[in-house]
Amino acid sequence: MNILKEMKVERVKEDKDKVIIVTTGAKYIVDKSGKTGKISSYQLLNKERLLAAINFNYSFSTLSVERKDDSTCVLHQEVGGGGAYLRLQINSDSLIDIYSCKELNLSFSGNFLSDYRAEKNGNILLIDEMGGIGIYPYKGLKNIELINLNSKEWKIKCTLDNWSRILVSVFPPRKFNYTQSFAERVTHHSSWTEPYPSDRMIEAAGKYTNVLVLHSMIWQGKYIRKGKMLKTREDSYSDASFCCFDYLPVSEKELIRVVKKAHSLKMKIIPYMSPFYSMAKGKDFLDRVEDVLRKYEMDGVYFDGISSDILYSYQMIQDTRKLLKDKILYVHCTSDPLMSSNIYCPFIDTYADYILRAEHIKSFSNEYLRYVLSGYNISNAIGYICYYDYPLEFIKKLIDRVLSVNARFYLGLPIGEREKLLMNNYFPKLENKDKLRRKR
Repeated sequence: MNILKEMKVERVKEDKDKVIIVTTGAKYIVDKSGKTGKISSYQLLNKERLLAAINFNYSFSTLSVERKDDSTCVLHQEVGGGGAYLRLQINSDSLIDIYSCKELNLSFSGNFLSDYRAEKNGNILLIDEMGGIGIYPYKGLKNIELINLNSKEWKIKCTLDNWSRILVSVFPPRKFNYTQSFAERVTHHSSWTEPYPSDRMIEAAGKYTNVLVLHSMIWQGKYIRKGKMLKTREDSYSDASFCCFDYLPVSEKELIRVVKKAHSLKMKIIPYMSPFYSMAKGKDFLDRVEDVLRKYEMDGVYFDGISSDILYSYQMIQDTRKLLKDKILYVHCTSDPLMSSNIYCPFIDTYADYILRAEHIKSFSNEYLRYVLSGYNISNAIGYICYYDYPLEFIKKLIDRVLSVNARFYLGLPIGEREKLLMNNYFPKLENKDKLRRKR
């Protein structure tokens, strides 16, 4: 499944009074007829509805479409003379990217009651069971006022300086893949004493799952490269294999063995490669992903974070998806890119097959499970819970709650008490839920 093919700019229609841009997940009506510009933002998937109107402080009288294709629509408007301009770009994932050379006063008028609200540094996320909207002032924010966010007719007023940029996301941008959410089941192997799982471990995991994630210990860190053995967990952190520039296996022979064994059991296999931690950035990092995929016949890649910058993360995940095509992209992002456990970017998450969240969070609400952990009707990436240090009783109580929001548990290797609990309680329930779905 190539996620890029699931989202597109479906239609652009322009006349003297308005421009209508339709994507897979949204419709934007850009009104040029008034004294000031206005964009009405509609959600299309699940239910067609107006989410919010965005009012600008200057006219759209000369706004025009400069480019349109399946992935983007770009509009231009002169503002203030002297070459100053407004740039609007609507992408296939239903994101509006607004860039203005002139001071920008925006007023958002809401038209739905959110069940989940989160805000940090002017970034705002409003979600209900069917979808929602995210507002992300990236550059030049001077002031923001939030008015009645707990009502249907909420308002947000923001002032941005010259040369400002703000992103607006309507979601979900694509449909949820129910089949994938049941058919693909994930195992993580993570051990600094035993970097590569044994054949027996892989066989045990293969009874429950069919996607194997190998963690950073498979790569040479600074200690391993100098021939020093790791004796303690502290050594593994100092070895810093998660930060490496070149991804060189601790044992190429063992890595090849694991890949062949997994493939013999019809399991897909993906390695740890983190753009967040790696010393390789941008194209350097992507080149290394491509090399590892090709050389070791990997079926995708696991990202431990991307970055703490929205636009870098957005570009990196799009470029990675273009590289992977229909291979698996699995992303851990408990806090990045906004360094918050409560607010995130559905327009970034949607390029991943799976999103892993809730690391070290051992107490959270049903709202967190539904609207942060689960991507259902939001990004529509499949949400996984990062449970490895949770108490057993807490995990047991979470199983039904996680399944109820269309999120998932992975299986950990080596197998311990937590994993045995999931084998006995979670996987049978997941199987029953899948059977009920197929009967409908």
